[in-house]
Amino acid sequence: MSAVSIPSDPYLYFGNMDPRSQQHKIPNFVGLALKPNNPREIKHNALDPLPFANGTIRKIQSEDVFEHLPRAAVPGVLNDVYRVLVTGGLFRLSMPDYRSPLLRRRSYYDDRGRVMGDAMMGGTTVYDPKTTTVISKFWSDGNAHLWFPTYEQVLEIIVQSNLRLCSKIDFYQYFIDDERFVCNPYPLNEMYVGRSPPFDMRAGGKPISIIVDFIK
Repeated sequence: MSAVSIPSDPYLYFGNMDPRSQQHKIPNFVGLALKPNNPREIKHNALDPLPFANGTIRKIQSEDVFEHLPRAAVPGVLNDVYRVLVTGGLFRLSMPDYRSPLLRRRSYYDDRGRVMGDAMMGGTTVYDPKTTTVISKFWSDGNAHLWFPTYEQVLEIIVQSNLRLCSKIDFYQYFIDDERFVCNPYPLNEMYVGRSPPFDMRAGGKPISIIVDFIK
């Protein structure tokens, strides 16, 4: 694969950019991928510091990536996002909402009703004779969901990170509880979220992702 030519005003996209995606049509976007598969992507482990100087990036998007990381590591990743954003820069975060009926149908739960795993995204159960309980096992290839975001959990990781210092934080789509939800249109700002109404109607127009914008 030929070396990536970084635009003079790069927008960062965590993960692989599907050549069919809206982001791929915008020349500023550069994918940050563990396994780059097209010339618009650079090799990057999301747990490592971003290879950009402080205050140099205007737009960053993470779509369905951070649930693949250990939850305890996510605030540190968000700190680095905050570091590289320019003042007034925009970061759009979206993660699967595990109160969405679409995701609830494919999840399994413990005896207290908490999500233990997502059967579609690398989770399975095994019996642990040491504890005499059922525990979750996950794919080890980086594709499994390791934790299961809800509005409260996303708030918690924000408070634990420097993103809490942003001048503006807007939640556009999320479930408040198992029944109530917010599903407001969000400004595209060149950062489409594929798993959200009106692009994805698999949940009947209800949220599928938690979508939140941060302006530094």
